[in-house]
Parts: sequence; C-alpha cells; structure tokens
Amino acid sequence: MPGLVRGFRGWVALPLMALMLGTLPATGGAENKAKTLKFATMIPRSPRMALELKKRNKDLAERTGGLAKIRVYWGGAAGDEKNVLRKMRARQIDGTGLGLEILSNFVREALVLASPALFVNYKQIDAVRGQLVGDFNEEAYRNGFKALVWGDVGRLRLFSKHKIQTIADLKKVRPWLYPESEMAKVFYKIIGATGVPLGLNEVYGGMQTGMIDTFWSSSVLAGALQWHRTAKYVSPPLGFIQGALIYKRESWDELAPVVREVMMDMVKKEARKGQRDIRKQDVQAHRKLLKRGYTEVEATNPQEWWDVGHKLRKQMVGRIYTQALVDKAEKIAMKYATEEQLKQFEYMRKKAGKGALAAKGGM
Repeated sequence: MPGLVRGFRGWVALPLMALMLGTLPATGGAENKAKTLKFATMIPRSPRMALELKKRNKDLAERTGGLAKIRVYWGGAAGDEKNVLRKMRARQIDGTGLGLEILSNFVREALVLASPALFVNYKQIDAVRGQLVGDFNEEAYRNGFKALVWGDVGRLRLFSKHKIQTIADLKKVRPWLYPESEMAKVFYKIIGATGVPLGLNEVYGGMQTGMIDTFWSSSVLAGALQWHRTAKYVSPPLGFIQGALIYKRESWDELAPVVREVMMDMVKKEARKGQRDIRKQDVQAHRKLLKRGYTEVEATNPQEWWDVGHKLRKQMVGRIYTQALVDKAEKIAMKYATEEQLKQFEYMRKKAGKGALAAKGGM
C-alpha cells in the first residue's frame, strides 16, 4: 500500500504536529536567553514534516528575536510514552503528547474519559472534557506538569489479521496489551483472553513477526505510525483515543508571565483547528483503508460487547475513578446520547437493580 503510506505521512502527521508546534512560536526564556524547546513524538519524520518544522522555526525566530528554537525527536527516538515521561521528569524533554494511560500517572481519574460505553459521539467528548479538565489540569500541575490542551486522535477500533466478530474470536487471537493500560488488563481478564505486552514502539514489529496479530488504534493514528500495513480487518468504532499535550511544570514556570499568556492563547487557537482536522482525517483515513483492501467486520452479537463494556465499567469504579465522577460524566454525556446508547444505559440500570434485589433476597 505505498500510496496509502505516502498519504498518511502527509495529511495525517501534519495536523498532529500542528497541535504541538502551534504552542511554540511565542515561547521565550524568562531571562531573555535563547532556548531549545525539546518535544518528542511517535510520529515518523517525513520531508513534508521537516519543511513544516523549518517554517515554524522561522516564525519562531521572527517573533521572539531568535530567543528560542524547536527541536523534535521524531518516530519514538526519545522512547515510548513511558520513557518520554521519565525524561520529562529529568528535564531532558520539555513537552509531548500523552495518552490517558500515561497521563493517569499524575492525573489518576483522567481515565474516566475512557470509561466503557460512555462516549459514542464527539459532542459527548467535548461536553464531558469541557466540564472535567479544569480539575485535571490542577492535579497535573500539582504533580509537576502543565497540561496545555486535551484532545482526541480518532475513533478507537480493533485492527487484526483475522476476522473478529465475537468475544470468542478475540480470545483465539494474539491481541496487543499495552503494559501501561490497567483497563486493557482487566478487559482481557474479564473475557479470558491473553494479551501480549508490548511497548508502543514494538507494535509494528510485533505484527510483522506474528508475536501479535491484533492491535487497538484509530485509523488516523494507525496510519501515522504505519501500523496499518500489518492488518487487513478493522472493527466499527468501539470508543475514542484521547490524551493531552503536556509541558514540564518547572520549564513552564521559567517562562515570563506574558509569554505564558500568549502561549496559551496560541494553544487554544491552534488546538481548535487541529482537533477539527484530525477528526475529519480519521474519517478519511478509515475510508482509505477500506478502499485499499481492508474489510470492516461487524459484530454478530453487539449485545455481548456492550455487556463486557458494562462489566468493565463497573470494575473500574474504585480502582481508577470514583462512582461520583462516573455519575457526573455520565449525566453530561447522556445529554447527547444516541437512541441505542440510551437503551443500553436503561438496560444496565435495570440489570443493576435486579442484582441489588437478588442480594437482598427480593428475587
């Protein structure tokens, strides 16, 4: 699929980097000394990306009088998310984008944004994040990080070399397990599957060698990381991939107040456009996959997947987020729920009610 790869590297990677690089042109040191702003990304470097970075650095030099320049560690050169976080703590890297699993190291309850069956559309994501991330930002700052912006990178799907239509099918394959994902570990335990633990930078090789034959991703992210080359079946949407762009707190605090103010203003402007573009490109990326030979596989019994999601949702309460936070997020999300989702939540409530009655001897 060479044409597909070229397309992904161009129009997928650029918006991801735009979301990041858009935060930088107003940056300068509080003591008016030139600084190299070091960012890390898993997105591979391409000629087009290099040209975009060159333009950003030119703008940066013009707007700051040469006080700062951007350096990007491409393609996982600084390590996967866990290693980058360690390097940020040591102040070897200034900023990066992190998924919820790693973010939960310093914003524990942020994983509520991945609560099973909570999100089925972007209106729900926007509404819930809009209400919750203020508290998340404060917690992140207390724990040493400045959350610049929260976002999402497409709809979560199951990619595989084999056709997966049932939970039983998933149990037969060799699915990827991200070692940092507590939710994935519990999910596999619930269904009786054995996940193969691999870091983000090991997924592509694992799929090529057959160590794994199934992975989770969005279409746009799978393309940007080139994982799409290794599979041929893809599921309908099962959720969303979310995260945040973060900056080391000490590095942030060293910036002059006016620089921080302008920086945040630019972040908001760049992020809105970048988020819209990424969502559109995820749709386009998925269509390209289907056009180039992928087969989208529908579940033969969707209810069993909902049931596992409900069970996983329940088991996560008290483990990674509180019931009160889940209830708050659910109340917000239900304002934009689909008819099918409303039916599922009513089903879940009735099932929970019957369980309570049974426990009391009422059934």
